[in-house]
Amino acid sequence: MRFFILALAAVLGGGIRKTRRWGQRLERVWIGAFLIGFFLLTGCASLTPLPSPTAIQTRLSSNTETPTAFLPAAPTATERATSTFTPSPTFSPTPTPFPTPVWMGREIPLYTLRADLDFAEHTLEVAEEIIYTNQTGVELEKLVLVVETNRRSDVFHLESIKLNGEEIEPNLEGARLEIPLEPKLLPEEGVIIEITYRLDIPAKPSDEVFGYLSSQINIVNWYPFVAPYTAEKGWLIYAPSGVGEHLVYETSDFDVKLKVSDNLIVAASAEGETADDNWVHYEHKAARAFVFSVGSRLSSQTVASENARVTSYFFPDYEEESAALLEASSKAIDVFSERYAPFPYESLSIVQTELNDGMEYDGLIFVGRKFYDEYDGTIKNNLIMLTVHEVAHQWWFGSVGNDNALEPWVDEAMALYSERIFYETVYPYPVGWWWRFRVYWFKPKGWVNITIYDGYDFRAYTNAVYYRGGLFLEDLRDRIGEKDFNAFLQDYAKSYAGKIATSDDFFMILDRNTNEDYNDLLEEYFK
Repeated sequence: MRFFILALAAVLGGGIRKTRRWGQRLERVWIGAFLIGFFLLTGCASLTPLPSPTAIQTRLSSNTETPTAFLPAAPTATERATSTFTPSPTFSPTPTPFPTPVWMGREIPLYTLRADLDFAEHTLEVAEEIIYTNQTGVELEKLVLVVETNRRSDVFHLESIKLNGEEIEPNLEGARLEIPLEPKLLPEEGVIIEITYRLDIPAKPSDEVFGYLSSQINIVNWYPFVAPYTAEKGWLIYAPSGVGEHLVYETSDFDVKLKVSDNLIVAASAEGETADDNWVHYEHKAARAFVFSVGSRLSSQTVASENARVTSYFFPDYEEESAALLEASSKAIDVFSERYAPFPYESLSIVQTELNDGMEYDGLIFVGRKFYDEYDGTIKNNLIMLTVHEVAHQWWFGSVGNDNALEPWVDEAMALYSERIFYETVYPYPVGWWWRFRVYWFKPKGWVNITIYDGYDFRAYTNAVYYRGGLFLEDLRDRIGEKDFNAFLQDYAKSYAGKIATSDDFFMILDRNTNEDYNDLLEEYFK
């Protein structure tokens, strides 16, 4: 072999050096080619031969295309008579693309819900799908879901639950449903949870929203949802208390199809579009929850501003009260949209029901009938104040979330003080009346930052969290000045939209917008 290489180099190299004429160069090349062929047949015959085509093909699946076409087997007599062999072209296989997971790139959970309501029988059949991506920054060995309807017996009836298409046996105790994860769920990875269940809707207690009345059913906290998770506190799932709200929600997207009986009015967190077979489709994006109310005797009125459409759903003979409520809520949305941030949803529903108070959800608020009965035709009454308060929760609870159980002041004090901002902007003269009627009359005392578990009754709790919280914000506003206070409100609304804010976050944003010292106010109002 070495002799072959030296001879070839001598022929080609010497020929090129000794002549520049094309004919002589070509003659030398042909001689070199002859020598290559000769030594391939003789001098290199001792090289290890390539495996035979048959040997290679036996290691490949008969259904797999190969990158190189091998020589065909010798044709049989029948094949010779009926066909002519055509050499196979060289084939480069195209790899099958791996499907992108549905949770890839999703920053917030998606809840897809299909619910069929039997109004007369007080039952709700539900098929639910949750697409959840781990945005906690840590590995999760389990998921914890909140099943609020399972706090009462004979309400929630689980039929099946799947994790990534496989049937599983979850651990369900009270409102806590645990789903083990094996392997652990890494950050930015996701899962799909499918749940089917039935709700036997109970009669509505006077102090709760969920349940049925003779002509109305209110459906809130009706589906299992993934509890928020923080590194400091773990899974944010709490027991109810005698005061305040205990549920904490992560911002999520909702895709809901709802089917109800004919001749019923449906008020929901978003406006729906009728689909096939009497199903109504709702999309509610970047919200804490999706709720609805169904009634056989409800009427409705709607007003629209540049910021949102507002619809009032009310019982017979409450047209005047509904119109006043609509006017106040529409103005409040305009005021807060300018003062804080744009209204976070496309619409707002206000629903009259039997309730001792008001209750906020994203895109829908409930107001008790008794406040309609107390309406006196002016702006100086609980119906207007309470409605404005619940409207403000669309920013302080809906857009900017918080731990409602352990830090309720973060949204309640802000919603209370928003009433003051509403009156000073729209009706400046009643601001003094508002302070006397809403706050000073109760002679409030107590620490602003108590939890819902600190043993307070309703009046003592609201005095501390709501009214003392409002007094703190008033003193803070006087201390840092109007410019810094307004800058703080807008910065806070923008920075924590879609997040769960803590007291530390509140004061961090405040310090970013003022250099004034307010430590004495903290000592006065906070324990």
